Amino acid sequence: MKTKQKKALVIGGSMAGLFAGNLLFRADWDVTILEKSSVPLVSRGTGIATHPGLIKALDAAGARLGQQSLGIDTDRRFFNTMDGEILAEMVVPQQMTTWARLLNVLVQAFPAAQYHLGQNVTQVWDGDNQQPARVHLSDGRVLEADLVVAADGNRSDVRRKLFQHPPLRYSGYVAWRALTPRDQLSPAAQEFIRDGFGFQQVPGDQMVGYAVLSPEDGQVGVNIVWYRRTDPEQLRDILTDAKGVHHPEGIPPHLLRPDVVQWARTEARRMLHPAWAEVVEKSREVLVQSINDGWCDRMALQRVALIGDSAFVARPHVGQGVVKAAGDALAMVECLSKDGLKVPQALNEFSDLRVPVGHLAVKMAQQMGAVIAPPNAEMAEWVQYFTDPINLIRETAVEIPGVAHLV
Repeated sequence: MKTKQKKALVIGGSMAGLFAGNLLFRADWDVTILEKSSVPLVSRGTGIATHPGLIKALDAAGARLGQQSLGIDTDRRFFNTMDGEILAEMVVPQQMTTWARLLNVLVQAFPAAQYHLGQNVTQVWDGDNQQPARVHLSDGRVLEADLVVAADGNRSDVRRKLFQHPPLRYSGYVAWRALTPRDQLSPAAQEFIRDGFGFQQVPGDQMVGYAVLSPEDGQVGVNIVWYRRTDPEQLRDILTDAKGVHHPEGIPPHLLRPDVVQWARTEARRMLHPAWAEVVEKSREVLVQSINDGWCDRMALQRVALIGDSAFVARPHVGQGVVKAAGDALAMVECLSKDGLKVPQALNEFSDLRVPVGHLAVKMAQQMGAVIAPPNAEMAEWVQYFTDPINLIRETAVEIPGVAHLV
C-alpha cells in the first residue's frame, strides 16, 4: 500500500514560493500554494542576472525552457563616465532576463489547480513532532499541513508574527528602475549600450544597465537599476501618493506622483550618460524601491520554514535574490527527503545549512553598496574598494559559491 503523501502549504506564490512548490511536488508532496494577490503576478519591470546555479535549479524544479531562450547573452561589462568615456572593460559571460519571464516559466511548471490566488493568511501555528501546523485564512478556514513554507517576501507576516525576527533596516538609498524597448531608443543610444552590461558611478549614485528579453513577445528591452542616496524625509515624500497616502512598504508605479516621476527623469538627464537617461525618459513606467537589509538567526520553527526574502533580504548588487530563494528551496527539500528525520528535525538541519549563506549574501551586498550609502567608518575600506571600476564590474551580480546549494 502506497504511503500517504505528506501535505505542504506554501504561503506566497512568487519566485520563492514557486521554487518550493515545484520542488516539493516533484518530491511527492501534496502541495498547495496560497498567494495573497487576487490577480496573477505578471507585471514587474525588473531585470534579473542569471547564473549557472539558477539554470540548474530551474531544471530540478521541472521548469523546462525547451526551445525558448531565458534571456539575452552578454559577455561585455563596461564602466562609463557621464561623458561616455570607458574607464574599464572586461569579459563576463552572463544571460540577462526579466522577473516576469522567469516567473512565467515557474508558473507553467506547477499544477494550476493547486495554485490559489486571493488567499489571505492571518495566522500560522507551527505544530510540533506530533501535531500538524495550522494556517488560518481571512475567510475563516483553517488548513492543516505537515509543512508550511513561508515564502511571503521581504515584508513577511510569518517572519514578523511567528519568528519575531528584527524588522528590515533601511540602507539610506533607493533604486529607481526603468525598462524600455531597445528599438524605441535612438540609434546612438542603441549603439552605446548594445548587448553590454554597463556601469556608471559617483559617490552616492550608481547605475547598472543591460539588455533583457520581454516576457510576453521576446522583444529586446533595456533595463536599468539606478541607486541614489536618499534621506528618510525625502524617501517619505517619494512614497507618498497624490492623495497624501504614505506607502512605507513600497508604492505601486501607478501611484507615484507625476512630479516625482518627472523629477526622476530630469535627474537622470543631469546625472547619467545620455543613452541611459534615454531609457528612463522613454520608459512606460518608472519604479522605485527602498533598499533594505534583512536577516535572521533561524529559518525554521517546528513545521514552518522561512525561505527567500522572507528570511534574508540582500541588496540587489549581488544579484542573488532569486538564486538564494532557489537554493533555500533545494536545501529544504533535500533535508526533508532524508530517511528517519521528522519534519521539525529536517527543518532544523535546513536552517543550520542556510542561515550562514543568508548572512554572507547580506554582508557582501552591504559591502558593495557602501559607495552609495551614507558614510560609515565601518565600511570605509569597502567604499575605497568598490570605487575602483574594475572591482565594481568584476563582482556585481556574479554567483556566490553555495548560494544556489548546487555543486
